[in-house]
Amino acid sequence: MKASREYQQLCDRQQFRRVYEQGQRFHAPYFSAFILRTNGSERRIGITVTRKIGKAVLRNRCKRRLREVVRHYFVSQESAMPRGYDLVINVKSGLAESDFKQLQESFARVMARFHESLLKP
Repeated sequence: MKASREYQQLCDRQQFRRVYEQGQRFHAPYFSAFILRTNGSERRIGITVTRKIGKAVLRNRCKRRLREVVRHYFVSQESAMPRGYDLVINVKSGLAESDFKQLQESFARVMARFHESLLKP
């Protein structure tokens, strides 16, 4: 039996476009994150990896690593990301070779900046 996720996946191109165009941008060494408030009550996450990163095996590895980072973050953090937000992560080159701990710290810093932006009026 598969464990339930803390989030849903973004699937539709229009959903991705809306997050890119209207969302807040946060840049990190290994990825860029776009976060948008929605009217729904779920968290939705999408991960994109372009072909310039590499072949399919490498692109899939990047996605698996990021999904695991996100899963760890949501399990370990009580206030990880409020419900009602969409998150899109665009992979940058170097993510596949990066240390997993560095990747986790980078994601945590981006989420901390996101939480700070929520507190600003």
